[in-house]
Amino acid sequence: MKNTGENAKSDRQVSPDKLLRAALLRGRYADVIVKARGILCQGGDKQEELEKLQKEEKERLLAEGNAAMEARRAEAEAESKRKRDLEREKARQALQEMERTVEINDSVDPKDLEMLGTVTTEHIVSSVDETSPEHSQDGMPSFLPGSGSMLEKLGLFMKVDEEEEEEEPCSKDADEGEIN
Repeated sequence: MKNTGENAKSDRQVSPDKLLRAALLRGRYADVIVKARGILCQGGDKQEELEKLQKEEKERLLAEGNAAMEARRAEAEAESKRKRDLEREKARQALQEMERTVEINDSVDPKDLEMLGTVTTEHIVSSVDETSPEHSQDGMPSFLPGSGSMLEKLGLFMKVDEEEEEEEPCSKDADEGEIN
């Protein structure tokens, strides 16, 4: 005897998506399925027994569809949690890498860091002379501990701006907007 319909066990593998789709369709059309089975079984059964079977079948189909939807929802939640955890781990690793690159070098003296913003023009002129390649023995700027601030050791100096030249005085006779 050959099995047919939904009770038949198939020898082939069916994807979970197809099973979900089938359960949803059975749930959606449960009324139609139950009525069709009722018409086929009407041969000698009592009406009450038929209605009871129809009701049970409809409930089973709806429960199957709801279970499939719940399984799909749980799978989606698990996938989103995996993605969130992966993103958090990547962010944590990026933060740790950033912290490693930003660590302050122990050889930098805090006094040198304070001097970065408090340099006078006399100090700039004297340190330019001290660190200029012409005044060093090997032609390279000197980076000795007492030779200036940290910025100067790195070759950065404050530029001394000369006062801007006075603008030429305009003729006293001309009014604003008047062409001479």
